[in-house]
Amino acid sequence: MRAPIAKILTSCLVALTLASLLTRCADTNEASAQKNPNASSTEIAGFPFSHDPARVLAQGPQACAECHPGIYEDWQQSHHAKANRPISAKLDKAAFTPARRIVESGVTYELAFENERFELRVLDAHSQLNKVYELTGVIGYSPLKQYLAPLPDGRLQTISATYDVLQDRWVDVFEGEDRLPGEWGHWTGQGMNWNANCAYCHTTEYKKNFNFESNAYASTWTQQGIACAECHSGLEAHLLSARNGASASKIIRPIALEPQQITDNCATCHSRRDQLTEDAFEVGDHYENHFGLSLPDQAGLYFADGQIRDEVFVHGSFSMSRMGHAGVTCLDCHNPHSNALILPAENNLLCMRCHESGLDNAPIIVPTEHSFHAANSTGNRCVECHMPKRTYMQVDPRADHGFLHPDPRLTQELGIPNTCNRCHEEESVDWAIEWSEKWYGKKLTDHRQRARARAIHAANAFQPEALNALFELLDSEDVPAWTATYTGLLAHYLPEQRTAARLRLLLKHESPLVRERAIRALGSLPHEEIRLLEGLSDPMLNVRISAARTLETNNKPIPEGDAKAQWQAYLDFNADRPQSLMIQAYEAARKQDNVSTKKFLARAVEMDQANGAVYHQAAIILSTAGDPLSAEQYLKRGWKKDPDNPQFPYSLGLLAAESGKLELAVGYLEETVSSAPEFYRAWYNLSLAYGQLNRPKDAARAMQKARGQAHDH
Repeated sequence: MRAPIAKILTSCLVALTLASLLTRCADTNEASAQKNPNASSTEIAGFPFSHDPARVLAQGPQACAECHPGIYEDWQQSHHAKANRPISAKLDKAAFTPARRIVESGVTYELAFENERFELRVLDAHSQLNKVYELTGVIGYSPLKQYLAPLPDGRLQTISATYDVLQDRWVDVFEGEDRLPGEWGHWTGQGMNWNANCAYCHTTEYKKNFNFESNAYASTWTQQGIACAECHSGLEAHLLSARNGASASKIIRPIALEPQQITDNCATCHSRRDQLTEDAFEVGDHYENHFGLSLPDQAGLYFADGQIRDEVFVHGSFSMSRMGHAGVTCLDCHNPHSNALILPAENNLLCMRCHESGLDNAPIIVPTEHSFHAANSTGNRCVECHMPKRTYMQVDPRADHGFLHPDPRLTQELGIPNTCNRCHEEESVDWAIEWSEKWYGKKLTDHRQRARARAIHAANAFQPEALNALFELLDSEDVPAWTATYTGLLAHYLPEQRTAARLRLLLKHESPLVRERAIRALGSLPHEEIRLLEGLSDPMLNVRISAARTLETNNKPIPEGDAKAQWQAYLDFNADRPQSLMIQAYEAARKQDNVSTKKFLARAVEMDQANGAVYHQAAIILSTAGDPLSAEQYLKRGWKKDPDNPQFPYSLGLLAAESGKLELAVGYLEETVSSAPEFYRAWYNLSLAYGQLNRPKDAARAMQKARGQAHDH
């Protein structure tokens, strides 16, 4: 049966002195290093195991182990315990000996251990040493390990050369992609920065501590890896009462959690999300008061039926599942300390724990009758069909937690994978359709999953017929995460009045996921300011942030108060991301603060130098700020980065026309339509420019082109 995670701590702790803890830690560090690499006694300069050793000794795993040795042993074996650690000769030397080489994006790297240093060496075309980075830390344990290189200003970067533990080889996690210096995703870029992107979920009580003015990090953590304090609240009082000799009945217990609080706590890391607050989540908090969850209304993350596609980290899928909606939590299947399954899944024991007895109203299932496969076959394993694995980072297969069913018809129609053909590779999709629909009939053909996938696929393609399908799904949906997905997709169908009316109703939905998407969608309509202002008072922060963002992007003032302060805190916390800086630049431009505008834009471009879109967005903001000269400079820089993008000559043409330089404008616009003849807006603007230069025949020809291209589109 389900039990709150905090109830596991039930035994009495004996009194321990700080001195005895220090002695015990020193004696056991090397002995336990293989079980728990975080226990290594080796201290890496600038990358300590802890910034607060006294706190670790006072309430860390070693302190809890005195009364909870079994739990401590489980935790030592877990991926949580091994999530992050200083690099170690004992544990890592084999991966670097002998020196290995790998080619990434045309660059040869050598990974070597020499003079007690782990090094990433950049080699030139002649295999001569060009640059050396020392490696100081490790993320992960199995099936892969990522290594960390310190860069200036407190930055730690995850190198993209990753060690495949099971195959004893190095792989490029972005194989097939060219990630070059200056790009967001290059291993030296902000997209691979450990402080901003990894550390929160790989350390205990992490504080990012980014300073925008100095462009530097002073990050701290109580402990590398995920330890007791990350999942339990009230440990200080619990340990103190135990050490003071309180009887078992009078020991102060850690704060007990409700099932939803347990799920929210796990979700803080096991989800694809936007972090809304500065490392402020505490055990027992609402997830939506600190994070904005990504769902299938954001293109590219999920397949249209809800199967995982990009790295989405479990919680989004689980929140959309019938099991998650029924109240099942992570602890119904996973030991919270070892992270292992509480029963084996290979023989269906884990699934049948509920589906054989009807526990918590689970439907009773006889596996062989349900699967139409023999008892000991792969096809009779529940997880093979309902939790298919998808491989990320080249070597890391992860199970889908949406608990969907395979539907080969959706493979045929929409290109969505199905587990029948994943297993029966030699058979056709038509074969899989025939058997699946013969076996399951209307349970499959009339299932909501099929209707949902078709509607979401059509909505992402902006097809008109999807609107009625979304309305029908909304009328009967009881899973809030799916309701939120449909709500987000309704934004494609504004300003249609029926859509707007439905979105206004959804603003009152009990789920903050739904309210957040409704308010974001309505922001694109005029005369909705009153509803956005009401959203600033919503009880959940994700909705308040969405309302503030929508007001900001629509050039509407955010009233002074808590919501405005929270919005500014969100922007400041994310000032190491280009999107946040662009918002701050736009706000500064509206205030005619050109100094701040340029400062924010310069930093945003610095983070993603190879991305032409960043330059284009910067130019738009500078033009809004009344600085056409700087806007022109950004457009020209962006055009060099992305010479085939017609938006750059087009925008330069508009900028020149606004400045009265019509001949120059015509030149840019002619270049635009030459490279992109289907760009009807460019033809239209070119026609206007010709007209102003008294070239009526050219103007008429260009207008005819504009109308023809617009009609085709």
